[in-house]
Amino acid sequence: MKAAAQGVAVLIPTLGRASRVQPLLDNLNATAAGDLAAYFVVEREDRATIEAVRRAKAGLIFNDGPPTYASCVNTAYRETGEPYLFLGADDIVFVGGWLDEALAGMADPGVGVVGTVDPRAPVPDHSAHSLVRRRYIQEQSGCMDLRDTVLYPYLHGFTDHELVGVAKSRRAYAYCERSRVEHHHPGWDSLGRVRGGSALDATYRKGNRHHRLDTLTFIERSRKWIDSIDAPSPADVRVRKFIRRNRGLRGAVRYGLRRFMDAISGSSRT
Repeated sequence: MKAAAQGVAVLIPTLGRASRVQPLLDNLNATAAGDLAAYFVVEREDRATIEAVRRAKAGLIFNDGPPTYASCVNTAYRETGEPYLFLGADDIVFVGGWLDEALAGMADPGVGVVGTVDPRAPVPDHSAHSLVRRRYIQEQSGCMDLRDTVLYPYLHGFTDHELVGVAKSRRAYAYCERSRVEHHHPGWDSLGRVRGGSALDATYRKGNRHHRLDTLTFIERSRKWIDSIDAPSPADVRVRKFIRRNRGLRGAVRYGLRRFMDAISGSSRT
């Protein structure tokens, strides 16, 4: 499906969380107005979620690649036509005025990515869920070495870090402290995985299973942009420390070869 050539496409990759569809759509409609459309990006075998999206009369897009967050976003980018894309998820809550504030950050035509703040887990000027200008992706791409692609195909983690880091290196990133999007999940442990417990469902477990491989991939890929970021912010300094601690063989050994191989062998999802 190709959408209208104006407005904002809110992309919601989701799997196995049919109960989240209507509440998330209600929250979106209550906190943002204007020319926007929600698109839930699903796997064809996820019948319960598909039916929930159809009942809600929201946009429905079938992921045409591997079952990962990056593939869902990249599929939706190709299937929609709005000039702006918001990269959402099924465990977020929008705070009133978030969209107007984020769009204001796009007033500078050189900006391609506008970051939003999560009041529940503030990290200086980093954004897990961002507003993206379609023209920026078409002309420069969201990553250094793949054309016309929003997100590099990590198995799950670090898609946001690469999108933001690359945009910063191009001076094409703006962080909007007045645009607030809460990320409701069990939080992260010291290695960056989602914490365990009763809230750790199948979707979170899949992300955790591939976290180590995604970490090593990010460390290697970060060489392409990390040193090109002018005047590093506290978030950038934090990322650089993380990379130094885990770079190369030392990082691979630290995570453990057996667990690393386990991560390679499984499947992945948002």
